Amino acid sequence: MLTESLRDLGTHSINVADSAGDEPTLIMFHGVTRRWQTFLPIVNELSLRHRLLLIDARGHGLSDRAPDGEYFVNSYIRDGCELIRRYTDGPVVLYGHSLGAMTVAGVAAQLPDRVKAIVMEDPPLETMGERIGQTPLLGYFQGVSQYAGDTRSVEEVATLLGDVTYSDPVSGETFRAGDSRNAAQLRFAATCVRRLDPAVFESIVQARWLEGYDVDSVFSGLRCPSLLLQADYGAGGMLSDEDTAHVCSLNSNVNSVYFEGIPHGIHWSATSELLNTVLPFLESVRD
Repeated sequence: MLTESLRDLGTHSINVADSAGDEPTLIMFHGVTRRWQTFLPIVNELSLRHRLLLIDARGHGLSDRAPDGEYFVNSYIRDGCELIRRYTDGPVVLYGHSLGAMTVAGVAAQLPDRVKAIVMEDPPLETMGERIGQTPLLGYFQGVSQYAGDTRSVEEVATLLGDVTYSDPVSGETFRAGDSRNAAQLRFAATCVRRLDPAVFESIVQARWLEGYDVDSVFSGLRCPSLLLQADYGAGGMLSDEDTAHVCSLNSNVNSVYFEGIPHGIHWSATSELLNTVLPFLESVRD
């Protein structure tokens, strides 16, 4: 059973769902625009061998909005480090999806004595950094941003999100968000976006999201076993083959697994396959 509560980080509080249970603690960090419930497909299996802490990032879900107005990747890393210092004892394991994957890498690099292993699910890296203007993601986030914090009903916001259109600046092809998500997925997206601070999008659409986040420094600084899960870029993944090869070349602690034909949310689209990779990895790092 998960119990939610606000955890004070000094300048603001973040919402955390706690499974209690056995150590070691596994802290889970979601992607941008989402909230901790995105991990529901894999919570039961992971909680069999870990105490889970699932967080709503600053400005997301039930967490406070950023008091400094900052929503850079490094901002989320600071929160992760502070949560570990204040609310955990002993070594922890970290799991992150998308933004969360970049967050756990940054936290592990900064707290090598506290983090014993990390799992990174399809971190976008420069796809949402300097290259975002060359991808359909810029138009997508610009379209979705207008509904952040919207007070209309879930049904209304879901319909509006489904009608968001955006283009690939390279091919000129136009997409509609509702054509790649079913009605249930749009409803969940609507519940997330309605609770989202609109300022979350500012650094993203300005291509400043990675400001201060040096990919080479972060990944070369990892001292723990690090599992990198790569979705299929051609099927909607965000981690390119080039970025995967580059970060793996920086550090022998980083091992990658490729999910052919699977889009960005591997834990939703290939749940069993993901668990069949993640669970044995987590067992391999137990004392």
